[in-house]
Amino acid sequence: MTKNDIIILGSGMSILDLSAAEIEYINQCSVRIAVNKFMAFYKKVNIMPTHVYYVDAYEKSVVLFLQHIFNVCRKDKLENLTFILGKHLNQKKVISNLLYFYLKKNYLKFKKIDNVNLFLVPKNCFFEFISHQDWLHGNEWSHTLKQPLFHYRGSLSTVLNYVSIKYPNHPIKLVGVDFNSPDYFFQKELEKLNFAWQDWTTPIIQKEKNHFSAIPYEGTTIFDKFEFIIENLHKSGNEIFSCNPNGLLVSKNLVKYNKIIS
Repeated sequence: MTKNDIIILGSGMSILDLSAAEIEYINQCSVRIAVNKFMAFYKKVNIMPTHVYYVDAYEKSVVLFLQHIFNVCRKDKLENLTFILGKHLNQKKVISNLLYFYLKKNYLKFKKIDNVNLFLVPKNCFFEFISHQDWLHGNEWSHTLKQPLFHYRGSLSTVLNYVSIKYPNHPIKLVGVDFNSPDYFFQKELEKLNFAWQDWTTPIIQKEKNHFSAIPYEGTTIFDKFEFIIENLHKSGNEIFSCNPNGLLVSKNLVKYNKIIS
């Protein structure tokens, strides 16, 4: 039976503690959104996303990681995934039944890079292109994907605005959204990749030993706007829960804790 919950899949260590029953429940939910790097390592936790959110592909290493995600999906012959990507990737051309995306290089912080000006993507998948507001100053909650979505100190803020538009009146459960550690549940596998995956936030994360969204940057953290986020989710009929009782959203009393199977 398909479950009504919207599952947002973060890359925190707590996801390794899920029981077999919890994983089975998650995989029965109709919407399972993998945020950023998660999709490349979905097999480690036996959770199959339905959506892949990967919008901020500007920096070289981030672009290369997006292609790595596509490669994983192609190798595993995954189909019917919905990729949520930045509008700057929206030029497309169909060649020999393969869909390629051409990056507009003026959006990138680099000029000449081999093999990053086009993507070879998995077959029979869907693509949505969105834009978002400034990551330090965005303060408008959008009500259509045609508008730049709310974005503040991290991808989670934009994913939640996306869910409020696409899936109103559904409960939201955050799984692996911990904000209390610098490490990913796939940290060892990440370190073994044969390309540079680090971005400009990596040295900050290593120094502060926490998730970047939780680290004060120019006087801000993602938590500053959570009351605003919750208020707007309430308007769209979305009640949000964290499934990690030890996550910072729960310890800061910003989001209620709830079990995955409730």
